[in-house]
Amino acid sequence: MNPLRIYVLLISVFLGIYAHSQTKSNDSVPVKNPKHQLFIGVDLLNPVAGFFADKKNYSSFIAYKIKNRWLAIAEVGYEKNIYNKNNWNINAKGVFGEIGINYILTNNYEKSGEGFYIGGRFGYSPFKQNVKKYPLKGMNPEGQIQIIGEGSLPEANVSSGWLEAVTGAKVQIGNSPFYIDFMVRPKFLLFSSKQKNVDNLVIPGYGKDKGSANISLFWGISYKLF
Repeated sequence: MNPLRIYVLLISVFLGIYAHSQTKSNDSVPVKNPKHQLFIGVDLLNPVAGFFADKKNYSSFIAYKIKNRWLAIAEVGYEKNIYNKNNWNINAKGVFGEIGINYILTNNYEKSGEGFYIGGRFGYSPFKQNVKKYPLKGMNPEGQIQIIGEGSLPEANVSSGWLEAVTGAKVQIGNSPFYIDFMVRPKFLLFSSKQKNVDNLVIPGYGKDKGSANISLFWGISYKLF
């Protein structure tokens, strides 16, 4: 996705949330602030996008306010995806998990838990990879490297881990216990266990394509238990 579009979308969402929170703060009645808060939520963006793409991704999370502006986060999910370009055809599927923290930047978090936040996550995925096709390269009579054939590998268990930064916002839907969550999540690959030195081109929870950095969006809904 074009980074400019991501940040334009992010700024638009943040401005809407800010206006919404200002309206609520003017109309609100002082109440006792809860010491702890617990949210459960699900991603809506990826399941909807899955109707139009090879990527099938489903995830949920739990967030617990441990102290003041700090929340502990745990996320679990499942993804199935395909990498099919540049003479490669790889299928990958498996679970992924992430743990981390959020720090709320705005002040209206005390009553409702909503506001802008930043955070970090450590992610890990043990998954199955099936390399259906990969290019075999050799040297032609002119001394140039070129593709001379193709090979394949059986399904194998591999894994990858990554770090990610989080910038997001949470806004309450009216006075209900439901909230809209939006996040932009740059990700940085830390390590991978590989099959016969083949790069993991599809990693559940991280993304696809070769590279040490990626970026994803999260748009979902959460429910405040207390």
